[in-house]
Amino acid sequence: MSDHDARALLVEALDFFNDHPRFSLRRDRRRDSYALASRIDAFLARDKPVLPVVAAARDRWETANVLRIDPNEQAVERDDDGYWVRAWVRMSPASIGDNGAGLAERYARALAALPEITREVLLAHQRGEQDFRTIAARFGITTREVEQHIADALLAIGQALDRA
Repeated sequence: MSDHDARALLVEALDFFNDHPRFSLRRDRRRDSYALASRIDAFLARDKPVLPVVAAARDRWETANVLRIDPNEQAVERDDDGYWVRAWVRMSPASIGDNGAGLAERYARALAALPEITREVLLAHQRGEQDFRTIAARFGITTREVEQHIADALLAIGQALDRA
């Protein structure tokens, strides 16, 4: 099916959902067509011209991993200080106390996967038992190596947690 035909099919489906707003979905009768119609509408909205203020917001926040501009590009409000563009802010589950079993398990696996000296240096630092000089002396390494082990550990654990 060509892109043109697929878009035509989506337009037809969207028209149907708009004509039958409470149409229940076959596999899950508790769900209705509103969410699906909204997704189709957002997909088709990509063809609509982007407002200049939305384009500027997208350019500015494109690389931010904590903010995503809302796909509804027509929702812009102006006040005395500028424009408001709808966006979503990413909050980590931990920031609201929602660590979940999966996160704890991934952290434990990532910690266990670290080289032994890197893991021990990180744990000594995290427990607050020792400063860098004391940790360095305990393991027979320099304070710079202590810093490097901690950085390596944090990077590896961060990447493991992000892979979920």
